[in-house]
Parts: sequence; structure tokens; C-alpha cells
Amino acid sequence: MQLYIYVASDNLDELVEPISEVLTQWVGEASDRRQLVNLSEENRLGVNILIESKNQLTKPLKFLYSLAKEHKCDFVVGKFEGEALGEGAMEDVCYFGYEEGRPDNFEMASYLEL
Repeated sequence: MQLYIYVASDNLDELVEPISEVLTQWVGEASDRRQLVNLSEENRLGVNILIESKNQLTKPLKFLYSLAKEHKCDFVVGKFEGEALGEGAMEDVCYFGYEEGRPDNFEMASYLEL
């Protein structure tokens, strides 16, 4: 399943530099499954991730939740309806972060139908 996890904040301009630096390094560790998205003109900052099972949600959600707390922002999780990573129609599924709280892996997997 192709997922996206993007920053959901009214202050995206302030978050682009610090979050994109950390995400660039994180994506580099598994670039075959992760893709950095930094399209500030479209209000998209985050990652596209290829997930094959609900167990693969744990590490990304834990890492991104730590970023959300540090930068006082939330993230939106959604899925693509397309063939290639990052392509196709996008459907927002749920939110987590500073205001929305800790992501629940079981609940999120259910929402994503994993």
C-alpha cells in the first residue's frame, strides 16, 4: 500500500527547513520504500511510504510523532490510489501529532484497511 504522511500545519513555512533536513536523512536510510516530499507551494511536506503490512507502520509513526512533538505540529496520513509510489488520487485517512495525540497503530491499520 502506498501511503503519505505530510505535515498538517498552518505554519508550514516555518517548519519546512527543520523538518525537511531530518526527513532527508531518515528517507536516505530506506530510499527504496520512502520518498521525501517537499512541495511547499502545494502545502506538502513529508514522506511517501510503501507499506506491505501493519507492522511496518510502527517505526515511521513513532519517528514522525517525535517530530510532531518537537515542532508542535500534526501529520495527516493518507493513501494513494495509483500504481507508482506517490502517484494517483489521494485520500486523507487520519491525523496524529502535537494536537491530535499519539498515533494508535491498530486503529490506523484499521482505517487504512491493512
